[in-house]
Amino acid sequence: MRRKALWIKLAILGVIVMSLLASSSGVASQKRRAITVRGEGLILNYSEEVYWSEEQFNQEYEKYSENKAKYLKDFIENFSHMFLESGLKANDWSISFKSQYSLKTKETTCSVLVQCKIDGAGSGTRESPYFRTEWLLMPILGGEIDLYKFKYLTDKMLVYEGEVNHVPIKITFEFSKPISHCHYHIWYR
Repeated sequence: MRRKALWIKLAILGVIVMSLLASSSGVASQKRRAITVRGEGLILNYSEEVYWSEEQFNQEYEKYSENKAKYLKDFIENFSHMFLESGLKANDWSISFKSQYSLKTKETTCSVLVQCKIDGAGSGTRESPYFRTEWLLMPILGGEIDLYKFKYLTDKMLVYEGEVNHVPIKITFEFSKPISHCHYHIWYR
């Protein structure tokens, strides 16, 4: 039953991504994704930066510019439907578009940064929290990859680098104290 629910979520994620991009070329034009989740008390600060082709970036920015409030509202609804199980809430949303040209490399880097605070993934006390991560990892990576596939960059940071739908992805969990983990949970040592 759990596997069926996962496949349903993965199918929904595909529909969400496609509806956000409004074209089949959207996923192909993503160059890479970087997700960083930082623990602060019992809150998780979520940050996702998606690097785009210049053409897709311009299309996304145009949609955003037409109606900023609607763009963010639609994004939040899709994100909430995909990632926020009962008991999880996201607030303090922000979105920014960045196009940066390097004189040295003569290349333009285009990205969209989305940030929010996730409430409900942490339990326990501020001094001794226990964080759930399946809400993020299962929809993106499926059941094959869990925290045991992540590497400790430091004793306070877990990192995964791989590909999802042929797009490089990096997921980082960062905390203020040394951590331990099991398949989908992180806690302070």
